[in-house]
Amino acid sequence: MRNLKDLKWSDLKTGIFFVLGLGFAAYLGVVIGKNTSVFSGVTTIKVMTKNVDGLTENNFVAIAGKKIGTVSKLDFVIRKDSLYVIADLKLRNEYASLVTKDSKASIRSLGVLGDKYVDITAGTGDSVREGDYIRLDSDDGLAGLTSNAKQTIEKLNTLLDNLNHGQGPAGRLISDKKMGDDLGKTVANLRKSSDELSKVSSNMSSGKGLLPKLINDKSLADNTTETLESLKRTSAETESLMKKLNDSKGTLGRLNSDPALYDNLSRSLVTLDSLLSDLKRKPGRYVRFTLF
Repeated sequence: MRNLKDLKWSDLKTGIFFVLGLGFAAYLGVVIGKNTSVFSGVTTIKVMTKNVDGLTENNFVAIAGKKIGTVSKLDFVIRKDSLYVIADLKLRNEYASLVTKDSKASIRSLGVLGDKYVDITAGTGDSVREGDYIRLDSDDGLAGLTSNAKQTIEKLNTLLDNLNHGQGPAGRLISDKKMGDDLGKTVANLRKSSDELSKVSSNMSSGKGLLPKLINDKSLADNTTETLESLKRTSAETESLMKKLNDSKGTLGRLNSDPALYDNLSRSLVTLDSLLSDLKRKPGRYVRFTLF
């Protein structure tokens, strides 16, 4: 074994550099393990949630998809008889100014089954300071998708059960043959009515029949208008005549309303007719000729 007195300066330097190298390597290991930059400072902010959804220490923090820091610590805390988890987020100072007091964080996954990370949405307020809290919005991730899929499948199963048991209009259409036949007849009638309407529209477009002529032929339309005006005047005159007949002051009105006058006029006409007949048979009784 060598005597300590025999150690040379070169051996001592080797030992010193070896110890310094080990220390520096250990420091780099700690820094790299924490995903923290060696040459830049950090600003620590916090988020609080009831469920970290698989987030662990050393997961990274990103803003707009770019890594700006890491999750340095997760601690339990009780607030108002409820258990919460507080996550410390160490942000590199060069990016910390992008995170504002009204920024929102959410826990997301890298892919469907990837590691968790904290994604921050930038706000418009003042930049965060050391120890500030920002809001953490819950992101259900794969659990939410699974829950939504489960609810959708349950609704589909309920719908299929209703269809199989003839419940609801759709179920009745499937299980009730008579209702299905009636619906088919209704659809057929609607199709027939649609065809007839199409035919009428075609005839109107081609000018066949009276209605399209009234629409397209101006002279016929004018004649029809004049005819209607004439009918209107005739109707007014007829109405005036009927008023006169109903009026007892006029001759026609008195004849219509006074039976005695009508009877006297009838007797006078009979007498006049008899007189004229007798005049034809015996004109000499009524007419005498004298010669001077």
